[in-house]
Amino acid sequence: MFSKRLLRLVLPAAMIAGGVVVVTGSSGSAAEPRPYRPPFAAGKHKAEYDAHSVMVKFKPKATAANRRAAVSRYGATAEDPVASNAVKLTSDLPATDLLKKVKADPTVELASLNYKRYISAVPNDEYYATDQKTYLNTVRVPQAWDLSKSTGSQIVAVLDTGVDAGHPDLVGHLVPGYNAVSSTRPNPVDDHGHGTMTLGIIAAAANNGIGVAGVGWNVKAMPVKVLASDGGGYDADIAEGIDWAVAHGAKVINMSLGGPDDNPVLHDAVTRAYDKGVTVVVAAGNDGDAALQYPASYPEVIAVAATDAGGTLTDFSSYGDWVDVAAPGVDILSTGSRSLTPPGYEPYWYCTGTSCSAPIVAGLAALVKNKWPTFTPAQVAQRVEGLARDAGPRGIDPYYGHGIVDAYQALGGRFTTDFPTAAADGDDQPSRARSLALASPVTSTLGIEGDVDWYSFPSASAQDVRVSVQGPLYDSSTYSQNVGPSFTVYDENLKPLAHAEKPFPPVDSDGYEIPSVLSAEQNVSLPAGTAYVAVRNVNGSRVTRPYTVQVVGSPTPGTASGTAYPLRDVVPADLASGVAASTVPTVTFARDMDAASVTGSTLYLLDGKTGARVAATTTFDAASRKATITPQQPLLDNRAYKIEGASLREADQTVVPTLHTVFSTADLAPQKLTVFSGSGAYLAASLAWTIPSTPDLDQVIVRRNVGSKAPTPTTGTLVYAGTGTSVKNTGLAQNTTYTYGAWVLDRTGHYSPVAVKQLLGMKSGIAVTSTLVNYGGAITVKGSTLRIDNKAYAGLPVNVYVRPKTSSKFTLLAALKTSSTGTLSVVHKPLVSSVYMLTFPGNADLMGTRTVDVTVQVRPTISATLSPAAIKLGKTTAFSGYVAPAHAGKVVYLQQYGNKVWKSIASVKLSTSGKYAFGIRPAVRGQVAYRVWFPADADHATAYTVNKIVTIS
Repeated sequence: MFSKRLLRLVLPAAMIAGGVVVVTGSSGSAAEPRPYRPPFAAGKHKAEYDAHSVMVKFKPKATAANRRAAVSRYGATAEDPVASNAVKLTSDLPATDLLKKVKADPTVELASLNYKRYISAVPNDEYYATDQKTYLNTVRVPQAWDLSKSTGSQIVAVLDTGVDAGHPDLVGHLVPGYNAVSSTRPNPVDDHGHGTMTLGIIAAAANNGIGVAGVGWNVKAMPVKVLASDGGGYDADIAEGIDWAVAHGAKVINMSLGGPDDNPVLHDAVTRAYDKGVTVVVAAGNDGDAALQYPASYPEVIAVAATDAGGTLTDFSSYGDWVDVAAPGVDILSTGSRSLTPPGYEPYWYCTGTSCSAPIVAGLAALVKNKWPTFTPAQVAQRVEGLARDAGPRGIDPYYGHGIVDAYQALGGRFTTDFPTAAADGDDQPSRARSLALASPVTSTLGIEGDVDWYSFPSASAQDVRVSVQGPLYDSSTYSQNVGPSFTVYDENLKPLAHAEKPFPPVDSDGYEIPSVLSAEQNVSLPAGTAYVAVRNVNGSRVTRPYTVQVVGSPTPGTASGTAYPLRDVVPADLASGVAASTVPTVTFARDMDAASVTGSTLYLLDGKTGARVAATTTFDAASRKATITPQQPLLDNRAYKIEGASLREADQTVVPTLHTVFSTADLAPQKLTVFSGSGAYLAASLAWTIPSTPDLDQVIVRRNVGSKAPTPTTGTLVYAGTGTSVKNTGLAQNTTYTYGAWVLDRTGHYSPVAVKQLLGMKSGIAVTSTLVNYGGAITVKGSTLRIDNKAYAGLPVNVYVRPKTSSKFTLLAALKTSSTGTLSVVHKPLVSSVYMLTFPGNADLMGTRTVDVTVQVRPTISATLSPAAIKLGKTTAFSGYVAPAHAGKVVYLQQYGNKVWKSIASVKLSTSGKYAFGIRPAVRGQVAYRVWFPADADHATAYTVNKIVTIS
């Protein structure tokens, strides 16, 4: 039985008195004046089932009459409507006999014993210095709240012992629930305490100034009572609770419960929920071993293991290939049932166990579902599992699954670093065993989850010895990771000679753990030759405190026990890191193999992150017993890989147990960008690149410097950081050279070699032969485009643009190419006053340019005729002519010169042909000068006729 752990409660400040031990944390002052034995404790559970009931699912085509007839044939009664998905049948017959009858009935699709499941919490009476913020930061929940603080309409159903609905931290956060345990008490009242605790981890009101904050911040929770006051419940009630929750709108289900033995009817209920879009989260269990737990091991659920606040797997957490993720499960502060809280304490309890890890993940699943309401359970799992932070052995492993959940990244935030793991100790296989000598103890550590330490012991002749492995102090009140020492002794052919283990410390009369130094010991009869000792930890945790292994002589022979070990060597070593990407894995078996069974389908390489098979060829040399797995492509850097074998057979047809070892490749700097190109433009540059294969890509970094010196990752101006493949860099200066540097950055902070692109600065000039021209006249636009150091490029495309002075839109006047001196010219006859400029658009090596604007004024031409030029006083002469262009309706003025100034004396509008005419009758004799004035308008400059002189006699 696993050790019981005490519940920790929080005292109100008024209850703190002299002589009481006080611990201060973020939850307030806490004290425990006396031990409190909770009504529940976790440990190893044998399969239990209702002695007189079974669970049945009838075939869909079976009518109600068929079903009732079948029940009658069994001599049973149906406690649920026969139309239900899962029907509980009760009989006076033993359940096993009733099950045989049920399974033989043609109307039955599924049938199972009615197994009992238990809560997964491990209460603890020890005070810890951690508080909510500490363990929530482990999974980055506070950062995730910056992205999403509400689960909106995503109801989370908590299938447990019920809830204290009046708890001040839960009021307003509950929707109507259900009691599947008792039909006479419809309300899911918590008569145990576990349900209120697990529900509060998800749904306790946040930011309300009291108690604790639930992971869901503002979630609505649905309490469904499926466990009784003893913390146990039957699968019939659990399946009923699942169906009820799904029918009443739950989108996420949390089940902090479990036990051994599969129940296909329970599995069917889970599958129905999954098929209807409900994400199901289940505690992995607290048995501290690899025994399958249900419903945690069903593939449709997210199974959650427990870590401490530092992200290290606990010794009580169950493990196996069915574990999906991990989350903190030690000293998780939550709401407690008020009626079950001893006097003098606040109703807030500290909880330890996978029961407390699962609600953290369920709250995260609800946040994900709220952000992406259309997500299927598979898509929710992809966010929760696929974006978890790796922990323990690299890649997917049996202890953390995909890793420790990362709430921030799951909700769209930036990733952070993986949790560190210890380096391999190099004694993972018999071929690398450390030497043992008689009566010479050796100490070592089991420093990685699943670590196995091998030792070799030479025996010149047959002898009896006693082998012992003594662990460090096992004290779960002080340590979350402890060693349950285990060892197996093998002969030189790796056939078993002895096995011993001591998984848990003794308990007192009340069932509570007595901290102890555990020692596994066994007498062994050794044959002559080399013997091997493999030391393991019964539970999955890693422990840095050392153990001791020793072989001494014994007067008592041993009895053979244990299981044969199939391997002599595996390369790379199990848990090795920094392996070259060019490595070719090999597996050397301990005994002769059936060569036909060693193929690419039975021995292969997996991507440790995705679980996908790596393209490789497996060959086997029977003489050396060595299999070689040759990858078709070099392995990726900084990647976990798993060598796995299944359905292998030894030469005597003994089936080899499924084997796998893990290694990870070296974390190399990423490769340089495959392509880094660019093109200059006016005040801008366009850059593009091709990213080489980089499995651990963080982002591409592009920076720039003014001038010809390339930037470094920490100098110059940042232009781009992201995972795209191009950027347009705007806001640049003219007549400037820019040098760009680009790097691939991986997730561990390594930069690739720099890729450099330089765009040389260019300058352009423009001039015109005249800035004032008569209508119909021509000008020559002259230009030049040179590098800023005056280097000329022949054949550069240069565009000359023109626009009327009254418009803002340029049109292309001419597309030219520079001469060998970098010059160009074009002749143009402007019809109106015009603005000219020229551009060089830039190219793959040169920045673009644009000149200043140059304005050319166009004045109209005005003809003038005076007839007659000599008149008598009192007579009239005519001053007439035309304006080109016509300017119909435009007013022109007749001006007379006198007293050294010109003065307008008359005006007239131009005709449609641009004609004007004035009659002149001078009042004095002599000579008088006249002219016609055309005032400037938006299109043309001011113009005057030639002066005309009238002689008056």
